[in-house]
This record gives sequence, structure tokens and C-alpha cells, in this order.
Amino acid sequence: MGTDPSFLRRLELPEISIGEQYLALKQLCPGTTVISDNDKTVQWEGTLQPTLFSRKYSVVIRYTLSHSPVCVVKDPDLSTLAQGRKIPHIYQNQTGIMGTQLCLYLPSVKKINKVSEWQPTMFLANTILPWAAMWLMYFEFWLSSGEWDGGGVEHDVIEESGR
Repeated sequence: MGTDPSFLRRLELPEISIGEQYLALKQLCPGTTVISDNDKTVQWEGTLQPTLFSRKYSVVIRYTLSHSPVCVVKDPDLSTLAQGRKIPHIYQNQTGIMGTQLCLYLPSVKKINKVSEWQPTMFLANTILPWAAMWLMYFEFWLSSGEWDGGGVEHDVIEESGR
């Protein structure tokens, strides 16, 4: 009788609890961090400035156990900054948080990959937050050049996967 390899991986890299996510965000990321939903959700709200010469962005990151983290830029309005151009690598925002929901990582997509680039064994403060800052840097470059240099997969492929 063999041991399930996924069980062994969970022992090596256990999922990070909401409390641990909260503590890491509080310690490493200036802003407001709260736990809600009977200790199943952590939310960070703060300001990101991708470079010294960048504008400041008001951002919310929310993570609920058994769900993918979401990242929403509340201010400034990215659509206004884009002046009518279709912004690459965003989702239709269904989070209940007003703003633009960013696509920061490749989720599990049928026919492309089997595992999401983000896993619940990762700290938000070390992944989602810096990925959001990097996305915003690429967004600012895109505003001036019209070219998206941040990589990624076309969203029609992701949307076909059911995300």
C-alpha cells in the first residue's frame, strides 16, 4: 500500500493559515489587514508604488481559504488612465470591491497547465503583493508604449477554462 504523493507534499509544505497570512501581511506590508468570515478570509488594503517615479495605487488583496486570492486596484481608475484602450490581463470584477481586478498569475487552466502558479502554501506578502506591484509597473509601461511586456496567457484561453 503506497502513500498518496499529494499527501506527502502537504506534509512538506502545509497550507498557510489565515492567521499566518495575517501576521505576515501585518509585519511586512504597511496598510490595513483584517480577518473576517469566521477566520476564513484575510484582507489587506494599502498603497503600492511600483517605482519611485510611479503614481501611487490604492490596492485590496483578499484571500479566502479554498479560493484563489484576488487583487483589486481601487484608485486611480485604471480604465480612465487607459483612455478607452482595452487593458491587458484583468478580469471582469465580481469581487464586490470597487475597482479593477488584476490577473497576476496563471490559474489552473485545462490544456495548458495542471497547477496554478499560486498555491495556498505561499505567503500573500511574498507573492501576490509583489506580483501586484510588478503588474502595475508593466501597466505603466503599457500606458506609454502600448506594448504589454509582462507576459501571460491570453484571457480567452483562461475564460474557456471556467475561471
